Amino acid sequence: MKLLCDNVATEVEVIGDGEPILIIHGFTGCGSAMTPLAELLHGRRIIPDLIGHGRSESPASLGPYYLESISSQLSSLLSQLDASPASIVGYSMGGRIALTFALSHPEMVKSLALIGTSPGISDQRDRAQRLERDYQLGASISQRGISDFVNNWVAQPMWESLRQSLTSQQWQDSISQRLSNHPLGLANSLRASGTGTMRPLHDVLQYLDPPTLLLVGEKDHKFLEVAQQSAPRMPDASIRVITNSGHATHLEQPSATAEAIMEHFSCS
Repeated sequence: MKLLCDNVATEVEVIGDGEPILIIHGFTGCGSAMTPLAELLHGRRIIPDLIGHGRSESPASLGPYYLESISSQLSSLLSQLDASPASIVGYSMGGRIALTFALSHPEMVKSLALIGTSPGISDQRDRAQRLERDYQLGASISQRGISDFVNNWVAQPMWESLRQSLTSQQWQDSISQRLSNHPLGLANSLRASGTGTMRPLHDVLQYLDPPTLLLVGEKDHKFLEVAQQSAPRMPDASIRVITNSGHATHLEQPSATAEAIMEHFSCS
């Protein structure tokens, strides 16, 4: 169904009943990309397509794509569905959104489960370089087309583990899903929702109220290090390493990921 969330037309699927769980996908994904995980969770699962992704709106202006704006959209979504406070699952970019949301709307969040998530880039020079790269990637979508962009995106080493864990058909389906996104939506997401633009959260993680589970694949060495650095800054955080998995634990090891999430939520 479509809901107008802070003036952004947002596609959302709601499955089941019980305690609300908001499930936030990553960059180039959409709500349906989280289905393998959502089907293994219990509760009222709320699965939106983020702005610029799937069947949600892809406005031309950058303002609605900033993480603070997306947080306002999610606040509106949960309010309209009478689903607050909710437990939240966030993957990659969705995890960064979940962190931003939990810090800005703590009263709406019961618990967090973050998959392959970073609190941003603390070094200003590194952040500026990432922003420049994200703008170049955004420009490449309009210059060379979304097909070329997606093919280059999934050719990165961080996706090799996912490619190996999926069947050939599942991998092609994931490519088709990414290609179905709006080119402008992806470009604007890179420009405004990327870690180059994101205000780093390292210095405010101490104010993160909800119990937080950091999920990371054992092969995802970069984000394992990030999790190990982030957890001590949070008042109530734990790390769960998912074996035989890379960055996308919810797709590579959905059962183990879902089990860890439900165990965490049941204790929160």
